[in-house]
Amino acid sequence: MNQKFRILLVDDDPDFIDINRTILESNGYEVDAAYTSDDALEKLKSLHFDLLIVDLMMEDRDSGFTIAYAVRENEKLQSLPILMLTSAEQKTGFKFQLSKDQEWMKVDDFAAKPLRPAELILRVKALLNKDS
Repeated sequence: MNQKFRILLVDDDPDFIDINRTILESNGYEVDAAYTSDDALEKLKSLHFDLLIVDLMMEDRDSGFTIAYAVRENEKLQSLPILMLTSAEQKTGFKFQLSKDQEWMKVDDFAAKPLRPAELILRVKALLNKDS
């Protein structure tokens, strides 16, 4: 991999960040982390990323959507691929379907936590290769 893709990993769970950072970095990706919506939005404004991986429920039950909407409304960021990972279904019983919910969710892919490392890498590669 000649170009090192930069990924912003956003989650309020430090263990989740550590585990997934290790998985992504061991596959050649450069990873930065944010633990709150505000921190994520600041980093997105000031640094370049090739992919955003974001949790849905952080400081608010819809923090991930807040970030996704802000990205889509920002002219410089709106084409940034977004992968939303969440345990919302497990916690609330609400089941999202990307085929039906993608337009209002404003994300490119969606998966329930925990995601197996191989599945995470497959999804990341698919999103990063969309534009190549």
